[in-house]
Amino acid sequence: MCVEPDRSATPRLLAMVVAVLLLVSGCQRHEVPAEISTEPTTPRQGGTLVVAISNDIQGINPLISGLDTQTTAVLDRLFLHLFEEQSDYTDHSPTFEPRLVENLEWSPDHTTLDLLLRSGVSWSDGVPVTADDVRWTWQAQTDPELAWGYAQSKENIRDIEVIDRLRLKIHFHQRSPSQLAELNEGVILPKHAWSELPFSQWRSNGSWFVDHLVVNGPFDLESWTRQEQIVLLRNATYHEPGLPRLDRVVLRVVPQKQNQIGELLAGEVDFVEQIPPAEMSRLEQRGIQILRFWARQFNYICWNTSRPLFADAEVRRALSLAIDRQEIIDTLWYGFARIAVSPILTSTWAHDPDLQPLPFDLEASRQILRSRGWSDTDRDGLLDKAGEPFSFELMTNTGSQVRIDAAVMVQEHLRRAGIEARVRQLEFNTVVSRALEHDFDALLGGWDIDTSLDLTYAFHSRSIDEGYNFGQYSDPEVDRLIEAAALETDPTERVRLLREIESILHRSQPYTFLWEPQRLSAASQRLRDATPSTVSPYFRLREWWLAEAD
Repeated sequence: MCVEPDRSATPRLLAMVVAVLLLVSGCQRHEVPAEISTEPTTPRQGGTLVVAISNDIQGINPLISGLDTQTTAVLDRLFLHLFEEQSDYTDHSPTFEPRLVENLEWSPDHTTLDLLLRSGVSWSDGVPVTADDVRWTWQAQTDPELAWGYAQSKENIRDIEVIDRLRLKIHFHQRSPSQLAELNEGVILPKHAWSELPFSQWRSNGSWFVDHLVVNGPFDLESWTRQEQIVLLRNATYHEPGLPRLDRVVLRVVPQKQNQIGELLAGEVDFVEQIPPAEMSRLEQRGIQILRFWARQFNYICWNTSRPLFADAEVRRALSLAIDRQEIIDTLWYGFARIAVSPILTSTWAHDPDLQPLPFDLEASRQILRSRGWSDTDRDGLLDKAGEPFSFELMTNTGSQVRIDAAVMVQEHLRRAGIEARVRQLEFNTVVSRALEHDFDALLGGWDIDTSLDLTYAFHSRSIDEGYNFGQYSDPEVDRLIEAAALETDPTERVRLLREIESILHRSQPYTFLWEPQRLSAASQRLRDATPSTVSPYFRLREWWLAEAD
């Protein structure tokens, strides 16, 4: 069963800041997760899957362990959500498949949701999962002292009322297109095991949760050696018959990508969640299976519109026209990316297919700049205006060679237009700090996003001071449309509003939208039914299996 109360979108970012940042027509997946093609074989029980990961997890309690995708991906195998988000968002908003929920029913005004939890689901110590766990988890998520990073996703929930052991009523302040997603944000935690520690003490006692760990997901934590490896063990109390199929999953911390690939080729690991595009051909020739899917990400240059150089939308448009994005894609992504059009990804249900990317047109760029008073009066190769050269700093983060290389290519493209872009590489946290303080000229970064298509985070004026509107972009009409779309529950009208926003952003170019990448994962020949997707690199890990014994 798939649930679709509104056929609407889900409102949050999957990952925050720069390096950053399902509902009833059947559960057909329109954007099918990448899947290994193998000859049909009966799934085999047992075995140990070895995975190479770049970073260790930050902790075991998901409410205090940061917002990084690696930690989330692992903890989502230990703890269950009420629903499981699907990746079928191409033709409509994504659906949610019930996990802890057995049944649900909305009130006529759509502000109260009756939930019946699935019976027979227990924690790994044998204690049943109950409605008290759901309410208590919500209390933890919204506790001001605990200060969970996604607490804002619960703002529309007025109360969670426990009716009996398996039944709840969810009371919302108002109807919106994202109620189910807001409810589903975050996993359900064990009240009986963790409530003895007050919320105010959680952040200072992270290791306590390892010692008091009980889980309700398909895997349990067997061991965790920090900065070395995490070992997940099949949860014998998991409620789905025959799942998970694997006995163990060993996640080995291997920071360098080339070392991960070397271990994959040597047969020491079975799965690498992301490989550089340049390695794809070599790995395929060595018999490695490549799993491909479009990431929910766009990369961009954010122009600080409070700086005089970038205050004029026509100048920003000229800058975009001067950048050869296809060359960047061909050179750095080997074609495994596409030109981004707007913050509404081209693979999502609300994108306007008639809206085309700005072309690479150096002459058109020069004409716009001339019409705005820019010319090379001193014949030094740089445009100038009122005695000031068109020169600025282009900031990006270390740790992402693709972004660094892209910044250098952008620098060369703009040089041909008579513009000096001085590339500056800074440590990631410094980039984040400067972006939040609006202390930059231009920023090359990326957003990992969900399919909520709530663009408040970066394009509403109120996010200048309390969000991620780094470039201080402000347009009252965009603000109005974003607010209207966030509350609109009619799918057709919501698409109309979102496409109007998309059109305005396409014209005004507060960002130069650079590329949307494909994610390339790699796996050994023995791994079967692996479906990494935009939802998670370990999507449905409980169904993965190995074709041969260890």
